[in-house]
Amino acid sequence: MSTILNMGIPEVGTGILQPKLKNRFRVTFANMGGGTNSTPVSMQTVSASRPKLQFQEVLLHRYNSIASVGSKHSWEPLNLVLEDDVTNTATSVVQEQLQKQQWLVGAEGPWLATASTGSAYKFTAYLDLLDGNEMILERWTYEGCRIASVDWGEMAFADGDQVTISLSVRFDHARQDLSFNTSDLGTALGS
Repeated sequence: MSTILNMGIPEVGTGILQPKLKNRFRVTFANMGGGTNSTPVSMQTVSASRPKLQFQEVLLHRYNSIASVGSKHSWEPLNLVLEDDVTNTATSVVQEQLQKQQWLVGAEGPWLATASTGSAYKFTAYLDLLDGNEMILERWTYEGCRIASVDWGEMAFADGDQVTISLSVRFDHARQDLSFNTSDLGTALGS
């Protein structure tokens, strides 16, 4: 018998399940930038955060106790860190997206004009957790995205690291999809 099958928790289960690894992911985008290909942003992504959801708490005061119920929810921003490349491809997509949101830098159109609807500048982001190959284990879909803040980083003569761009992306809603075919994983684990 295999050593791994001898491990586990009594009356709970045996064996060891492979954890999802933090370095096996990809981020892709739909409609980010000025209608250009957003692949450079995907290729230059160094790190991405998974969603954080919080519910407002409503306290219910009663005779001699306090109970609480959940109320409106809110999502914390998606944080992305990109490597800035020498061809400026990722930077160009970020700049085009900022221009869609509001004509700020080098505007060719109306100065400081905003779009009439959010759908004119919002985009969708997908965070896929991968198995190390091409199989998706989990997908987060971030809907109604817009860049909330950009940190273009710092320069220093004493530092030889790559230049990074940090994005804080606000979104309206996130959905988690776990319905990808993982039956072959269960077979491999002996279930």
